Amino acid sequence: MKKTLLPLLVLLIAASCSKPGAVVDLTLKEGISTNIELYKLDRNKLTFADSLSTNKKGRLHCSLPLADAVNPAFFYLYHNGTKLAGIVASDKDRISVETDTLGHFTVSGSQDSKLLQQMDTRMAESIAKMERVLDEAPADENVQLSRIYIEHKRATLRQIMENPFSITSAAALFQKFNDQLYVFQEPTDVYIFTAIRDSLIQRYPDNELVAAVTKAIDARHNADQMNELLSGATYGMPDIKMADFDGKEHSLSELFGKVILLSFWSTAQDEHKVFNQEMVPIYEKYHDRGFEVYQVCVDEKPVWASVVRSQNLPWICVNDGLGIASAAVAAYNLNSIPTMFIISRDCNILAKDIYDPAEIEKIIAANL
Repeated sequence: MKKTLLPLLVLLIAASCSKPGAVVDLTLKEGISTNIELYKLDRNKLTFADSLSTNKKGRLHCSLPLADAVNPAFFYLYHNGTKLAGIVASDKDRISVETDTLGHFTVSGSQDSKLLQQMDTRMAESIAKMERVLDEAPADENVQLSRIYIEHKRATLRQIMENPFSITSAAALFQKFNDQLYVFQEPTDVYIFTAIRDSLIQRYPDNELVAAVTKAIDARHNADQMNELLSGATYGMPDIKMADFDGKEHSLSELFGKVILLSFWSTAQDEHKVFNQEMVPIYEKYHDRGFEVYQVCVDEKPVWASVVRSQNLPWICVNDGLGIASAAVAAYNLNSIPTMFIISRDCNILAKDIYDPAEIEKIIAANL
């Protein structure tokens, strides 16, 4: 009996002491012996993890240590500064990667890794398209940039919604074209963040990336931003100071004493573009009598600037590029976009969320 129990006990102890991890088998198509660098994605930066080498046939076998058996980890393989592949590793995964030294790769054994490949490839292609447009500088540069952005965001959103339980969906929420332009920064994107957080938090309750999504949601409702603006409010109305697409700053407080239409909007809403055009003749009719429009867009700047130029809007159009995280959004306690206020000469709110131009004109005319 002792002879049969001892091996079993050893196996149980070994199993209990085994550390969580995944295995990667890499094959270089060139079939050469060379150095490979392994990096791990920690929050929003890559950290060097290990130096590896392929054999004479261009192959290597390595283990990827994980912090625990629950949370996946993001790894990247590089060769001479060129990214070869991205990997999402979960405990007990055995992942196969076939690549060339230019980074054209295929991956198997990990569905999350396949989703990461789609996501990273799409981003690289979109950035390349934008760079070509910027280099060529066509007359409709902003229109082309906006089109690339919209197409990229729609494709990424489709992938996220089809894979709400993949940790890559959380990563996709933080993609950005550059330091100023995130893929997801419009006001309504907070609902996407919330949906993905709610899908992932049960599966990964202690995951740093899921926690970052929660933090981003909270930032969009930051009461401190509202208090900061309210503390400097004039006539009881929170002030707003933002730049137009020419870089000129405009303060809402400079207009106090006039009848003001304060509008928060998104260029993604076609009905509001129509509303803008319907408001132009009303603006021109009453502007000289003391009527002004201060319109805050909560979209990315390239998209917004393109629409404003194409519509040739005559009033004050501003954007700080922060989207739903803008302090102005918090200061006016916005729960939806569009939201609109008509403000009297003495800074009282005459009406809110009226979108019938005829009704708006009646209110303006009665208070000038």
